[in-house]
Amino acid sequence: MAYVALYRRWRPQDFDTLVGQHAVKTALSNALASGRIAHAYLFTGPRGTGKTSTARILAKALNCDKGPTAHPCGECLNCERIAAGASMDVIEIDAASNRGIDEIKS
Repeated sequence: MAYVALYRRWRPQDFDTLVGQHAVKTALSNALASGRIAHAYLFTGPRGTGKTSTARILAKALNCDKGPTAHPCGECLNCERIAAGASMDVIEIDAASNRGIDEIKS
């Protein structure tokens, strides 16, 4: 069996499996349910707190074929591509690697 990092193998795929981010999970779920989605969200904090997982779940929730929903299907093409990190519609920006505005714009 090939080595797979724990965070990749056990990364949460929906808000129900996201642990330790109750307030964030509730706020994002309520925004999706009410249709009042902000034009941008900034996830900050120390490593290992679920920033990337939360962002990917939100991306799936917004791009799922079932429409903006707090419970993305995880089975449609959009959900599968986002989970694999292969979606052309979702750009993940790592602030540690991209520090300037020119790097973010490109």
